[in-house]
Amino acid sequence: MAAPASFNEAQKRRIVANAEYADKLLADIENILAGAEAGRLFRRHRPDLTPAQSRLVRSSITQFRRQLGRFLQAAAVDGESRRPRFGALHSILVTLAFVRIAVQEMAPEHLRGYGALEPDADAALRGVTNQLESMIAMLEAELRSGMGADLEDRLARGPEGGGIAALLRTLERIIREEDLTEFRPSMLRLVEKLESPHFELAVFGRVSSGKSSLLNRLLGSGVLPVGVTPVTAVPVRILYGETAELTVHFAGGRVERLPVEQLPVFATEEQNPANQREVLRLIVRLPSPVLEDGLVFVDTPGLGSLATTGAAETLSYLPRCDLGLVLVSAVTPLNEEDLATVDLLVRASTPAMVLLSKADLLNGHDLDRAMRYTASALRRELGVELPVAAVSVEEKHASLLEQWKRHSLQPVLERHKELAGESLRRKAHALRESVAAALRGRLEGAGGRIPRSELERTEDMLRRVAAGLEAARRDGLDVLDRLRGRGEELQRLALEQILGRRLSSNSEACGEALHKAAVQICNAAAEEIRHQLKQLCEVLSAALVEARHVMRPGAQPEGQESSCEEIRGVPVPALELLPRSVRMPAAGLPWAGRWFAAAALERQAGGALWRVLETYARSLESWLLRQLELLQRRFDAEAGVFRAEIARVLSAGEAATGHQARLEQWLQELERAGETEAAQPPQAGGETLTPTA
Repeated sequence: MAAPASFNEAQKRRIVANAEYADKLLADIENILAGAEAGRLFRRHRPDLTPAQSRLVRSSITQFRRQLGRFLQAAAVDGESRRPRFGALHSILVTLAFVRIAVQEMAPEHLRGYGALEPDADAALRGVTNQLESMIAMLEAELRSGMGADLEDRLARGPEGGGIAALLRTLERIIREEDLTEFRPSMLRLVEKLESPHFELAVFGRVSSGKSSLLNRLLGSGVLPVGVTPVTAVPVRILYGETAELTVHFAGGRVERLPVEQLPVFATEEQNPANQREVLRLIVRLPSPVLEDGLVFVDTPGLGSLATTGAAETLSYLPRCDLGLVLVSAVTPLNEEDLATVDLLVRASTPAMVLLSKADLLNGHDLDRAMRYTASALRRELGVELPVAAVSVEEKHASLLEQWKRHSLQPVLERHKELAGESLRRKAHALRESVAAALRGRLEGAGGRIPRSELERTEDMLRRVAAGLEAARRDGLDVLDRLRGRGEELQRLALEQILGRRLSSNSEACGEALHKAAVQICNAAAEEIRHQLKQLCEVLSAALVEARHVMRPGAQPEGQESSCEEIRGVPVPALELLPRSVRMPAAGLPWAGRWFAAAALERQAGGALWRVLETYARSLESWLLRQLELLQRRFDAEAGVFRAEIARVLSAGEAATGHQARLEQWLQELERAGETEAAQPPQAGGETLTPTA
């Protein structure tokens, strides 16, 4: 096309505006075609075009755009003005936020003005809104992380031939081509595990037992703050990274990446008392050689009388690590708290070791006696035989640490690689069975092996029990609202304990009574929430068992549902906000003595009591929401697969003849891939894939 006469800037803007509008109208026509042809729930247009007409419209639009584009290029108006202003990913995420709002406004509380809802209708509506919100959240999380965008490419760069990688490649292709999106989260977790099999080594112990000093020595870095001051309620995870970096996850979803030198700002009681910054997770990345093979260290908050809210987080982390190291100072005998920590590790089936730290403070004879005493105490009190070793961070006693690493730690790490490979293989085969069951459901259609009525009942049951997640959130927040308003009740309870036990003359005893009253009020609220969560967990687990019995008769559980015993790690009140001692007036007339005592208590501790309740309510709320998120994620991991499979079978009917052949071919490929992988000799740690940049 010959270049037209030149245009000034105002003329170019006008031309571009009209061209952009014309292009938008063409896009609207394309949407009309797509909407008439696609399976939308609410169609605006009848599909009354013939296939030939649809092709004609699309072809004409293509030619129109081609001609318009050539003119704009020749007229030199195709520069900045034609560049997209928004990314597609950003626009999709914004639109999903509006979809989430639309779903939330379907909830029963938004229908109050339209008449009373029957209990069954209320439960069904809450269940479906919970299900839809979970699907939106899952899609948003994957889009934001970008982890699954290159799943096919990551698998393609893996090792050739048979084995787990080949099985996963087959599964990925089936999931992608058959639109089995409900299996993508499980698939992504398997690929991540295959690429980077982490081994989490967590260190537990009392405040000032030397946990951070030991980890600094193992890492060859002084990144972790040390001292007698307890750390906050957040374990610090230390992973390998090309550069040193600190990632802080806050309540509410905010994430900050900071220089690693700022760790003490968030991880020490001195700079973050009672976790007032509301930190959820602290992740440190270091270019340390000891971390390159997937080893992850976890520095947990200290236990014991000096510990604050961090003790609860430490105890809740116990079942999640691969190896627990319990540090006991060599100069301090094993006590009840140490034994309780070891006992929790043992009951969680987590391998454990006991290390006597600061071994340089004892001579050889005394150190041998301390090790023998510790081993016998574990045997006597807990009935377990655990490795006990002595370590020191002092340079001249470095041989103790090296000896422990070589003789105790290294064999466990090597064994873990083998166990991780077995676990990966087991989960890959469980996914294969689930995908195969979904394909068989499509092949057989609604008239297949499971009666339609049974599928509909199972779908309704899963939807209704999901409503309990929202109910638990509302009920828990109600408990916390009541807790925030119990300041006067707490003050009266403390006063009753002080006067009833005649403690007025002892200021420290009065302070202790105040602490006990605060613990009593706070523990009652925490126990009520914990009981609600445990009941919810039992209902969700029972629903998964029932659904699995219908959808996978004879199959073994995949271990996705939450163990209700894991509802632990409830935060503890920040009693350090209360005065340690309270001075009461001298005894006088009974009525006057009570009035003056109440006034003295209000003057010295009134504000602190309200602060304790508010701080604890915030800690409990954060813990409650994390527990609900965990329950939701574990429930959806299996229930989401069943829901999608039921909906697909009930809506699709019998597969077309051509598609039937394709489904049968997929099933044969899955069977061959499973047989090929089973024939492979076991490999320590499984196979590895090249991580993405």
